[in-house]
Amino acid sequence: MDEQKLAGLFRDAAQDAPPASFDAGDVRTASRKATLRRRNSIAAGTTLVVVLGFGGIFAANGWTGGGESTSTSAEGGQQNDNGAQSPMTALQAPPTNFTGKDDSTQGEKSAPGSTGPSAGESAVQGCAGVDRELADALAAELSVSPGPAVSSNDAVAPAVTCPPDARAAAFTIDGLTITAIVSPQPFEAPAAAARVRTTGGQELYVFTQGDGELKGQAQRFADALAPRF
Repeated sequence: MDEQKLAGLFRDAAQDAPPASFDAGDVRTASRKATLRRRNSIAAGTTLVVVLGFGGIFAANGWTGGGESTSTSAEGGQQNDNGAQSPMTALQAPPTNFTGKDDSTQGEKSAPGSTGPSAGESAVQGCAGVDRELADALAAELSVSPGPAVSSNDAVAPAVTCPPDARAAAFTIDGLTITAIVSPQPFEAPAAAARVRTTGGQELYVFTQGDGELKGQAQRFADALAPRF
């Protein structure tokens, strides 16, 4: 087949093709519409972002302001409550006892060497307990005397009244009680008591109560004890 016949066939085929459904004007119109839709979409998105941004700022400012207002109101209410309660608190406060004395140290001072209750509690506290040093000395003198042996652990508190700063000890032997009291100042002892001045310048009283071998020997024990005190 030569070239002329081939070209004729192509021309015949082109003439049989259907006409186009759009032209250049339609293409330009569609392009303008697409461009306009794209611009509208961009503008709408930008507007939405701006609106949401301003809304978030306003919401944040409103929440912060509301929290500060609530806190301020709560503090003001608490101050008002405290102010309302302060008069009642003042009325309920216990009165202060201004005695000028230290109550924590009252009744704590004991007579020297005393093993009994404190001397400051009452006027009889000097004879309410046993002075261990005096009990040892009196037990030693009783041990060299006729009769049963005694120990300082057997000492008892005298059943008499003496000064609060006195020192005392007593022993009961076979129904007889012998008592020794050392006092910085004189006091009214039983009538039969032997009284001597100790080496330290104190008053020593020794007396017996009841019946027994040692009755009437108070002076001998007083003379023996005086040099030790």
